[in-house]
Amino acid sequence: MISVKKIEAKKLNFLERIYITEIIKGLIITSKHLFSNLIRPSSMPTISYPEQKVLLPGNAKERSRHRIKLRKDGSPKCVACMLCSTICPAYCIKIEAGETENSVEKYPKLFDIDLSRCIMCGLCVEACPEDAIVMDTEEIPGGAYDRYANYRKNGLYASKKELFENPPHKHISKSGAANRLANEYLEGK
Repeated sequence: MISVKKIEAKKLNFLERIYITEIIKGLIITSKHLFSNLIRPSSMPTISYPEQKVLLPGNAKERSRHRIKLRKDGSPKCVACMLCSTICPAYCIKIEAGETENSVEKYPKLFDIDLSRCIMCGLCVEACPEDAIVMDTEEIPGGAYDRYANYRKNGLYASKKELFENPPHKHISKSGAANRLANEYLEGK
């Protein structure tokens, strides 16, 4: 038979029961942070995100609007394998495959991304065997932000034409050991 040891809970006094001391401690900490940030706003950890950007540490990359890479001859790298649309948890990628003249390789006849549904997870980029889809344009999906009209929906749908025309952003992170060789190579060009 198992012996059970019964432990009595500590009796709380009146001040401990109404948690007034804990509330006062929390208010003191909050007001200390409030006044220190009013005196020295440069020490605040908050940044104003699209106006200010911070370099991400190491190999971390910012995910932004999608684009499809092109080959040297101008044809899309995408072979319409449907892996990106299959792995997408938001079901925002629609692809319709078309066949080329040699019928060995396919191409995307239709390639649309509904950015209003996209959750910017980057799974489509990781799943692509041809390295055809990337998220390196550094454009904020969702169009321009208007303070009074909130988000305008004009930038929330990317057609095949727009995906081919999105240029990559020229900024490459200088931090991280893995990027060092790429940066040295690009600086040498």
